[in-house]
Amino acid sequence: MVANPLAPHWLDASVDDNALISGIWSSNTLRNSSGELEIAGISASALASEFGTPVFVVDEAHARNRAEQVRAAFDAALVAVGTTAKVYYAGKAFLCTEVVRWVSEAGLNVDVASGGELAVALAAGLDPANIGLHGNNKSLREIGRAVTAGVGAIVIDSEIEIERIASAAGAQDTIQGVRLRVNTGVHANTHDFLATAREDQKFGIALADVPNLVAKIRSHSHLKFLGFHQHVGSQIFAV
Repeated sequence: MVANPLAPHWLDASVDDNALISGIWSSNTLRNSSGELEIAGISASALASEFGTPVFVVDEAHARNRAEQVRAAFDAALVAVGTTAKVYYAGKAFLCTEVVRWVSEAGLNVDVASGGELAVALAAGLDPANIGLHGNNKSLREIGRAVTAGVGAIVIDSEIEIERIASAAGAQDTIQGVRLRVNTGVHANTHDFLATAREDQKFGIALADVPNLVAKIRSHSHLKFLGFHQHVGSQIFAV
């Protein structure tokens, strides 16, 4: 096997290309006696026969279990220090009304990043208070729709969004909860293109600008400052 020069040094290449790596496949996936892939007891050929190909398959039992595990881990860790946490499912991973119901029933909130994702979460019957909207290029329509729906929090990604959200909330005579996305300088162990909390990021607010912008948020009677938001990166493989 020839090493890929583009692969990160910490990546362990599988010796067997047919191996089912646990970090990728669901816990209910296996190969049957003939070597065919089965997901939750249903063979790949049966899925292809019923739905055609390509087909996107989600293991509901595994998804629900993982959601419950993550929530339980945060609950256990934070009760030890006398507080609680809200755990959000990131809609960008994959969103449909059924997935929203699964994670909601597991006690998770849902994080959306577009008007379309917001519409899906609402169509699933999720309480808007359990929805967070973020994104670095929200349209005025998306902001207005989120305020109208009564989402629990909108993440402010740039200074101009403070006025836009305040204007939308003022026009509807409501108070909108907001968080401020901050680049804290935490360097996640991931590819440079996927690290999103470094000081030179185009997303979010530089740490030095935070005090002034928090004061600006608090100057608006139609905004409620809830705290900070930080995204350190994607595909993180180390603590």
